[in-house]
Parts: sequence; C-alpha cells; structure tokens
Amino acid sequence: MTAGGLQGAPATKLWIYSVLIFSLVFAWSPAWRHALMRLRFVPHITRDWQIWRLASIQLGVATTTELMSTLVIVYRMRSVERILGTRKFAAFVFVAGVVGLTLSVVLLAGARWMLPARIYGAVNMVAGGPLVTVFACLAQYYMLVPSKRVRALGVTVGDKWLTYGLAANLLGESAAVPALAGIMAGAVYAADVAGLKQWRFPQCVEHAAVRLMSLVTSRQTRVQRPANRAHQELIGRLQGMFPAAGHEQIAQALRLAAGDADRAVSILLSGSQ
Repeated sequence: MTAGGLQGAPATKLWIYSVLIFSLVFAWSPAWRHALMRLRFVPHITRDWQIWRLASIQLGVATTTELMSTLVIVYRMRSVERILGTRKFAAFVFVAGVVGLTLSVVLLAGARWMLPARIYGAVNMVAGGPLVTVFACLAQYYMLVPSKRVRALGVTVGDKWLTYGLAANLLGESAAVPALAGIMAGAVYAADVAGLKQWRFPQCVEHAAVRLMSLVTSRQTRVQRPANRAHQELIGRLQGMFPAAGHEQIAQALRLAAGDADRAVSILLSGSQ
C-alpha cells in the first residue's frame, strides 16, 4: 500500500488515514472504544435514543485483523474514486453512509419483530467499523470496475477475488446487518433514487476538504487543473483499467461520453465484449 498507488485518489487516502488513526486511538483508550464503538440496538437506540452511536461505530475498528482487512479493501477500491472523480466519490461516501445507516435501523427494527429472541441476540450487537460505507463502495466497485483475469496457483480467477475474500472475512453475526445495509445503499445510489447521484457538498465544505487533504497528500491538491492535463490524467487512469485499449480508442470513448468517466467506462466495456 503505497502513496503512489493512491495517486489520483485523495479522498480514499484520507479515508484510510482516518480509519487507521481512530483505530489506534481506540486501541490506546479502552474507555473511548467502549463509549464510541459499542452499539446494541436494544437498548441504545430503542430506549436511550443514542442515534449518534450509529455514526461513531463507523470511525474505526477494534481488532488488528479487521483493521488490516478494512485498509486493504479500501485501498483496492481506489479505482472507484478515479472513475467517479473525487468530488462525486466524497459525496457518494457521505450519501451512502446516511442511507446505509438509515437502512440499518430499519433492518434491525424489522429483525427485532421477526426473529426469535435467541437468534436476534446475535444481530442486536452491531459490529464496529466502517462496514456500511465499505460495503456500499464494494457494490460500486463490483458495478464500475472491470475485472481482469489472472492466473494464481494454476487457476484462472478474476483479480477482484482478494477484495471479495477480505470483505467476506469481515462478515459475522454482528456484521450482517450493516454489511447488507451498505450493499443496499450502494444499489440505491446506483439506481439514482431521488436524484442521489446529483448531490454534492457545498463549495465551502469542498474547499475546506481540499485544504485538509493537502495535509495528507504528497503534493498540494488543486481545486482546478488545466483542462488538457485533467483530460490526459483521465486517459491514463482508463488505460490502467483497460490495458488492451489503445490511447485513441480511450480518447474516442471519452469524446462520445462528453468527458463523463462513467459513460466512457460503459462504452469501453461494450466495445470489449
């Protein structure tokens, strides 16, 4: 996991650093971990109305194994930000988080009434970690990033198998609801329900985020870049995703898509089939 590997994905880099820092803080302070990363739907939500716990448990993870798995998953999904663009990706993570947390409450409430008490006890304890946003991003990763065939141990598999395997490693009884809510949130965003894809942070928030990202990036992030340079960078990213496609083919796809990366990926995918 190198800084060069995160070039063109400052929001993903900030996400990785945030999860790492909060996880280290929670490991250093058991009191903070107990206060911020413990959530039982009953009684924390139903009786005490501690809705803020739904957000606080997303900040970090409790174990080293979960931390490493989460960081590697987020790192491997950096292509999603490169396809969507940083502004849209940051908006997606926020929107998917809000939608996913709302769906978590709905699913937990439904499970409370539908499942027997002895089974619901396992679901009632919600696992800590950014499971909602990770699995929402995983849904976008599945839909947007093309899979490449690689040979491992004499078997030809898709290059996404490690990401999916690590994600499966995060699943458990207490992680089932937030993971399912995250996948559902990713699907809701992809379907553009209520125009969710059009939402962006206000400019004042974006400018503040740019200044914050500049603290964790190797070079100053610029709000605006020369159009030609941005176009060439986008072509370079698409060439990394479609190594068999030529420079002119990718440039043509971008022209047909009017510069929209999502549509260009769809055009290149349809052309490769």
